[in-house]
Amino acid sequence: MSYTLVVAEVRRGVFEERNLDSMGFASLLQEETILLVPEGAYEINPFVGAILKVNMEESSFLNPLAMADIIKKVIDLKGTPKALIFTHSSSGTECASYAAGALNFPLITDVSGYDKDRNLFFKSYYSDKIFGEFKAASPLIVTVRSGSFKEFVASQTPAGETMEGVSLKDTRAFLGYVEEEKGEIDITKADFLLSVGRGIGSKDEIPDYENLALMLRATLSGSRPVIDKMWLPKPRQVGTSGKTVKPKVYLAMGISGAFQHIAGMKDSECIIAVNKDPEAPIFQYAHYGIVGDVHKVRDKIKDIVKG
Repeated sequence: MSYTLVVAEVRRGVFEERNLDSMGFASLLQEETILLVPEGAYEINPFVGAILKVNMEESSFLNPLAMADIIKKVIDLKGTPKALIFTHSSSGTECASYAAGALNFPLITDVSGYDKDRNLFFKSYYSDKIFGEFKAASPLIVTVRSGSFKEFVASQTPAGETMEGVSLKDTRAFLGYVEEEKGEIDITKADFLLSVGRGIGSKDEIPDYENLALMLRATLSGSRPVIDKMWLPKPRQVGTSGKTVKPKVYLAMGISGAFQHIAGMKDSECIIAVNKDPEAPIFQYAHYGIVGDVHKVRDKIKDIVKG
């Protein structure tokens, strides 16, 4: 049997949206897709050929030592897959690494592109300025970058099946989820985000941008340097170590566009970037761009809004 095994990312029983990228990548491999999930998972998107539920708790399913043994059991049951696909998250990369060592399969992490004609895998470096090409024989293990492949998901009719879990090694244990700090505003729900970066200069400028956001009926957010400098609270951070956002309008002021930030906002419907550096990476993703002093642009927008 020729198939691709997708290991699902599940939190508190909920099927994470990032799994769509894993399944989209699996569709490009043109094999039957089997989705591996823990028993009790719900809200599973039915874009897979089969759903294989493992009869064990979610906390055990997250254990990378157990995951390696689970995959060995799947191979005994179904044969060796063409590829094993994980999400490129902290949990996914850890489990993928353990599985690669246990199975002696090649591992390619953070894949953001694939050329099926040449069987080449692509990943980027230095804020998408350099792209690496990788090739590996099957079977192999891949972690997939969030936001890269969801448009390739192919509709299939799923069939369900249950497999017994494995006995856990007692060398490590899942203690529980740590709730992220709750802010007074959830930036993921905003239709219009005004996001500021290190390019605004100092914390003293924040009130002026808060005022601009108020005038535009936007929500103020920021890049990681702004949060690290404590110019804005952590819940306002956009990026891989903050929040992934998809507003109707994303106005980025003084943000150069490191990959970690881009990954958190590139699916916005309309991206407007303001930066004094014409080579800033964010302009590669912006629908509209202004090269200039962010403060002058800020003041000009205020004048226009005031009428």
